[in-house]
Amino acid sequence: MTTKSGTSTLLAALLCLNAFAQESPSPSATAAATPPPRNIRISFVPPPLDGTISLGIYDAKGKLVRVLFREADINEFTIGNDALSTSWDGKDDAGENVPPGKYSAHGFIVGDLKIEGVGFFFNDWISAAEGPRFSRIQSLSLHDNDLLLGVDLVPPGEGHVLYDLTDKTVRLKDTDTETSKATAPPATTSGNLEAIATAPGREGSRWVIDRTEKGASALEVKQFSANGEFLRRLPILPDEPQPRAIAAFTTEDKIYLLEEDAARQRIRALSLAATKTEGPEKAVSEWKVDFEKSIVAHKDFSVVDGKPVVSAAEGGPPEKVKLKLQANPLLNDDRVTVEMMAGFDADGSFLKTADGLPLCTISETQELRRALLCLHGSNALDVFQDDGAVVEQFRVTGVEQMMSFDCGGLELK
Repeated sequence: MTTKSGTSTLLAALLCLNAFAQESPSPSATAAATPPPRNIRISFVPPPLDGTISLGIYDAKGKLVRVLFREADINEFTIGNDALSTSWDGKDDAGENVPPGKYSAHGFIVGDLKIEGVGFFFNDWISAAEGPRFSRIQSLSLHDNDLLLGVDLVPPGEGHVLYDLTDKTVRLKDTDTETSKATAPPATTSGNLEAIATAPGREGSRWVIDRTEKGASALEVKQFSANGEFLRRLPILPDEPQPRAIAAFTTEDKIYLLEEDAARQRIRALSLAATKTEGPEKAVSEWKVDFEKSIVAHKDFSVVDGKPVVSAAEGGPPEKVKLKLQANPLLNDDRVTVEMMAGFDADGSFLKTADGLPLCTISETQELRRALLCLHGSNALDVFQDDGAVVEQFRVTGVEQMMSFDCGGLELK
């Protein structure tokens, strides 16, 4: 038996539960509030050309909203009896749902293009895709008769590279060795020196970079004997890069100079050939240049007559290049003209359509900051790319080995 007070308590509990049920959405209402997943099927008949497939989704205004496939193999699609198929989830490249409306899908098959490296520019130290990349030299010294350079690396960082004077190769070196720095010259050399840098030489002598006169801006290289006697000088022309660091052999009169101005840095290896005496402290030396390597400053560059030049010259290459592709026989139309550009991202450089669809990888060079595309004849392209250390040139031939295809319109709800 239920008491009156017990009944009242139960009734109040039921009323509260009923009120909660009215305020809370039902499971079906919650499901209805969540938009159903969108899955649009896309089918197309591939053109009769062997190659990789790039496929994009475009909105009604022709803007690329999703790179659905990039340089894909045919096996990445569902292979039917008469067509390839895939699906689109209605999202853009950022992973966001695109608004309902009309869209289209079209793409390209890229055949067997040939891509080869042509050359390197603005940095004589870099002559191969492998090996360290550096944009600036901070110091130099001799290390086991090879040249040790303190450098600014690309990707950004500081490090050391070793230049093998025998086989002419450069490699990254892990070292705690102190590279040469400007040090005060011995007091016995001269009381008027304003030394920029010094280095020990043959028979206890010392090489010194100092000013031609106290307070002057022009610099010169001098050699003093072990007891401080002046031996010879190497004048530096005012319009030449000025010395800022020096290294020397202790077995012969041979030096390495790091020189720079606003336009470039260079390192020269110099061997003493002869010395002419023109009075006290007037001994002027003649030098043989054993080798010379430069890094040319190129904050920007353009291409003139097929070669890169420093700064963006007027009349340089356009950003887009028009190419005629092979006609797709399945479309029953003429050869399609497509605008192409050079693109790059964290993984390297690539050929892309002007609307942004990547078609073909050019290189895996990282840290790129600019890429230019130029026509080379009727069926070749030149790609110039800059990572801050060097401008590298690639040639792409057989670019006519491409066909376009369409997948028709798509209705997204």
